Amino acid sequence: MSLALWGKREGVSPLPAFCFLVLGAAACAKPAPPPSVTAFVGANVFDGTGHAPIRNAVILVRDGRIIEMGPNVSIPVGARWVGLDGKWVIPGLIDGHVHVDRWAMSRYLAYGVTSVRDVGNDTDSIVAWRGEVGAGTIAGPRLFISGAQIDGAPAIWGSSTELHSPDEAAAAVAARAAVNVSQIKLYVHTTLPLMEAVVREAHARGIPVTAHLGRVDALTAAKAGVDAIEHLSGVVEATVRDPRPYFAAHEKFFDGWKAFLRGWAGLDSTSLDGTAAALIKTGLTIVPTLVQSETYAHLNDAAYAHGLDVAGVPGDIQASWDMPDLLRRAAISDADFATFRRSRIQEDLFVRRYRALGGKVVAGSDSPNQLLAPGASLHHELALLVQAGLSPSDALVSATSAAATLLHADSIGVLAPGKLADFVVLVGDPLADIANVGRIELVVLAGRRYPAAELRKNW
Repeated sequence: MSLALWGKREGVSPLPAFCFLVLGAAACAKPAPPPSVTAFVGANVFDGTGHAPIRNAVILVRDGRIIEMGPNVSIPVGARWVGLDGKWVIPGLIDGHVHVDRWAMSRYLAYGVTSVRDVGNDTDSIVAWRGEVGAGTIAGPRLFISGAQIDGAPAIWGSSTELHSPDEAAAAVAARAAVNVSQIKLYVHTTLPLMEAVVREAHARGIPVTAHLGRVDALTAAKAGVDAIEHLSGVVEATVRDPRPYFAAHEKFFDGWKAFLRGWAGLDSTSLDGTAAALIKTGLTIVPTLVQSETYAHLNDAAYAHGLDVAGVPGDIQASWDMPDLLRRAAISDADFATFRRSRIQEDLFVRRYRALGGKVVAGSDSPNQLLAPGASLHHELALLVQAGLSPSDALVSATSAAATLLHADSIGVLAPGKLADFVVLVGDPLADIANVGRIELVVLAGRRYPAAELRKNW
C-alpha cells in the first residue's frame, strides 16, 4: 500500500507545507472545499468474486463509486481518510428472497444488507418504497422488485394476479414492465402453459422469471425458461417417479408445503445428484432459503425461537407473528417435525452437490415472515449454507456477486473500480468464521457511511 505523504487518519489530509512558500499565507488560509475523495485504508478486502482477499488495501471512493482499489494505491492529497487497519471489508450483502415491509428498511442496512430482491409484494406499495429509498426519504437497501406475484387459478394470495389462460400473460407482464420490475415471480398454482406464456412475454422484454413451484417440477420449469426457483421448490417433484401426488397437494398452500418438506426425507443421494446435474445444464439458479425450511422444522421448539436474533423486530410485529395460530393453521404433527428435520439433511446434501457441480446458488431469507428477522435471517442463511458444506467464501459469493448476476445488476455485488461503493466493514475475518459477518462496524451504501450502532440506536 502506498500512502500519500501528507495523509492523516480519520480526517482530511492537510495542505503541504510548501503551500505557504509558493502561494502565500493568505491563499492557503482559505477554507478548503469538502473533499471529493474518501480513502478507506488498511482493511483486508473480500471482493465478492471468491478470489483470495486483498490484504492491507486502499479503497478510494468518489461520488458513490469506487474509483480505485488495491494494495498499492496512492491517496490523493485532500482526501478524507478512514482508517480500517486490520478490519475486513466485504461487498454489501444482497438478500435474494424477501417480501419487504417499510418498517424493515433500516433493519436490513444495520445487518449489512444494501440490496434486496423482493419477490412478491403489493405493487403500488413496493414501487412507492423503492422511490422513497431512491430519493433518500428513508434509509434502506436498494429494492429490486417483482411487484405482485402471478399465479394460476385460484390464486393463493389475494394480492396476486390470477391468470386463467395463456392469453392473459401479455397484459400481466406488460403491467409489470410498466413499473420497471427487476424480475417476475410465478406462484404455486401456475401451470405449464401459463408458465410458458409468461416466460415468453417476459424474456421478450429482457425480464427474468423466477418461480415458487407447485404444479410444475423444477426440471420442466427450467426447460421452459424459468431462470430461478425459490425454496428448492419442484426439486422433489423432479426427482420422484410420480410427482402427481405433490401437484395435487398444492391445491391448498400448507398441504402442498408440508408434502414438499416431507418428500425430501425419502430421496437418496444418487437421485438428487442426477436432478442437480440435469438442472445445472439448464443454467438454473437456485435460491434455497434453507433458513425457512429450518424454521418450519423447529416451529414446535421454543428454544430455537428464543435463540434467534430478533433484536431489530418491533414488539408489535413479533406479536403479529402469532406462532400458535400458524401451528394451528398449518396442522403440523410431531411426526411431521421429525420428518422435516430429516429432510433438512437431504436439502443440505442437494445444495452442497449443486454448488460442487458448478450450479448457481443465491442466498435468500424470506424475511420478514414469521421468525425470519430482516438482515439477521440472511446471516442465519449464510451459516446454514456453510453448515450444508459450502465454504465461507462460496456462501459470501451467494449473497454478493451471484445474487447480483441473478439480478442482472453489474454495479453491485463485487468491489472493483467503477462499481458502486456498497460495502460492509467487519471486525473479524468472515473467511475464518462465517459468524463474523455479523460483527459489523460500518455499512457503506453508495459511498454514504452508516455506523451500525447508529442504525440500531432506536430499536
